[in-house]
Amino acid sequence: MKDRVIRRILGPEVDIFCDLDPSLREFVTVVKGKEVLYVQLDRALYGCVKSLMLWYALYSETLMDMGFKLNPYDLCVANCDIDGKQCTICWYVDDNKIGHMKLEVVKDIIGKIEAKFGKMTLFGEEHEFLGMKITYKDGKVEISMKKHIQKAIDMFMDDINREATSPAKAYLFDVREAAKDLNEERADNFHSVTASLLFVLRRCRLDIQTAIGYLYTRVGCPDEDDWVKLKRVLQYLKGSIDLTRIIGGDGGFFHQTLAR
Repeated sequence: MKDRVIRRILGPEVDIFCDLDPSLREFVTVVKGKEVLYVQLDRALYGCVKSLMLWYALYSETLMDMGFKLNPYDLCVANCDIDGKQCTICWYVDDNKIGHMKLEVVKDIIGKIEAKFGKMTLFGEEHEFLGMKITYKDGKVEISMKKHIQKAIDMFMDDINREATSPAKAYLFDVREAAKDLNEERADNFHSVTASLLFVLRRCRLDIQTAIGYLYTRVGCPDEDDWVKLKRVLQYLKGSIDLTRIIGGDGGFFHQTLAR
């Protein structure tokens, strides 16, 4: 959906308070010796646990009113038999995936949801979601995060002007006591880039999982050696930035111990 619309009014049994902008200081009161400003909400607000529960209750009830049944094993999946085929809706907060054998059924469901919650965006075989470019083709799913990877390369304080053939060398797990700790600025940069790549590896680039998984354990007190190791990962990504993750099979045979 283009924008999540919280339409459920909070009941009188719930009190939610929000800390406001300091520009409204004329309404400030003193509580326990501290100057504070609170307002009481009468509608759900982003970021509150109660908001998420209210949204889930509203959206799931809407789907059930449309004839869908919630999957007892995953309560963010709903199914409905339409024209003899199963229609499935999966959602994460306000992001939806709707599938059916007939395109007109998908459009009809979208129309019903839009009538209550507003315009929904994008349906087809290519999607942008959480930094991922997702493409459905030939029964397979291709996931690319080229922009996110390039952003991490640009974020790093050293220039990445070389390429590497692997994300790490054999000494990845070696720690030298004599290695000098990074200063605060570089340590923060190390943490930011590593966290960014941690986001990438879980969705698209499993080939850097070992290197980044280890380096993320070092963000508390990274040293010069860790900096060089992270730079190696970025050099590898620079040389393989077009590498994508493809989910799907082509009828090959696999040993049973690997098919788990």
